[in-house]
Amino acid sequence: MKISRNHALLLMAAALAVAALACVRSAPLGSNEDAGQATEKAAATADAEIQQTLDALLGQATVDNVPTETPTPLPTATTEATATLEAAQLTALAMALTPSPTVAETSAVTPTATNPVATTTPPCYAARYVYDETYPDGTRVDPGQAMAKTWRLQNVGTCDWRAGQYELFFVGGNRMNGSSPLTLYQPVAAGAYANFTINLVAPPTPGTHRGEWVLRFDGTQQVGVGPDFNLPIWIEVIVRGQ
Repeated sequence: MKISRNHALLLMAAALAVAALACVRSAPLGSNEDAGQATEKAAATADAEIQQTLDALLGQATVDNVPTETPTPLPTATTEATATLEAAQLTALAMALTPSPTVAETSAVTPTATNPVATTTPPCYAARYVYDETYPDGTRVDPGQAMAKTWRLQNVGTCDWRAGQYELFFVGGNRMNGSSPLTLYQPVAAGAYANFTINLVAPPTPGTHRGEWVLRFDGTQQVGVGPDFNLPIWIEVIVRGQ
């Protein structure tokens, strides 16, 4: 049988009381005081001591048996931070375990936008400057010198240049006595190259002189060179001083 602490303390108090009474009853006779008075006095003292002992033991038992409540710890910043870190780690682990889409799957989900390639159809009449066959830019000449200027061009249009149906036409600068318009009798197929010559005379005035020319088709349609086929071809010479 298991004895609680309170029961044990009570038993100890009772034992102490019995022992005290036994001592009082066995006090020696023949003292100066009356035996009855001595006995009552000793009994009162013993009762007081027993009562003090019982009060102390009972008080201790009462205090010891008060249930102690364990306070519930409040969540701290460290606990919240730990929970957040664990959630982030779980998310990262889930992402790592998720298979990445293949190239085919990605293409199926997000189609790649493509820009249409712009195609420009060449015009019917178009020319490309290749080089100066004679009298390149900066050539020094004497005043009044006769010059046979020759350009090499390419037909980059879709139409042939038919003999006698196109011409050189002066558009700016110094004409240097050149005939304008000058009908051309050289046929040039689309994509082919040809040399075109015009007879000129150097100006009498010393210095740099320039004359600009274009091709003209059907008597009205002027065709030049460059990206938009609107730039002239030219001759530029330096006339020596007297």
